Amino acid sequence: MALQRRKPEFGGGEMMRSFFLFILIACYFSPAFAEDGNGAPQASLFFTPQEAHEAEVLAQRLAPAGVGDIRLGAVMYYGPDDWTLWLQGEKWTPETSRDDLRVLEVTEDAVRLWWRNEDDATEHEITLRPNESFQIATGKIISEP
Repeated sequence: MALQRRKPEFGGGEMMRSFFLFILIACYFSPAFAEDGNGAPQASLFFTPQEAHEAEVLAQRLAPAGVGDIRLGAVMYYGPDDWTLWLQGEKWTPETSRDDLRVLEVTEDAVRLWWRNEDDATEHEITLRPNESFQIATGKIISEP
């Protein structure tokens, strides 16, 4: 007796693939996903253009991202003289420094920095943990998700 392969009764996988393809095409070509002049979407699947604009304005007011803020991304610590970190979006090693920003000490969970404010020539020592930023305008350390 030979086994026969049964076809699915409700269209099975082919129907689902067609449905997902339709959704992808609809989302890709939908005017709700059109970009404004800055490359940001005008709206999303969940928000109208007005709601998206209001959310962006509110986010900018709550957490202003200043150009001069000092941000520590990640730290890979192997020892006091063997580490890599991402500061200001750039990879730093023990040999890396700038005239206005230097790494003083790196531990497993924090980085101590020296920073000179070029506007008023004041010098500061800042300790940041991964995903924290020092807001220059307010002097506060902000934790980011």
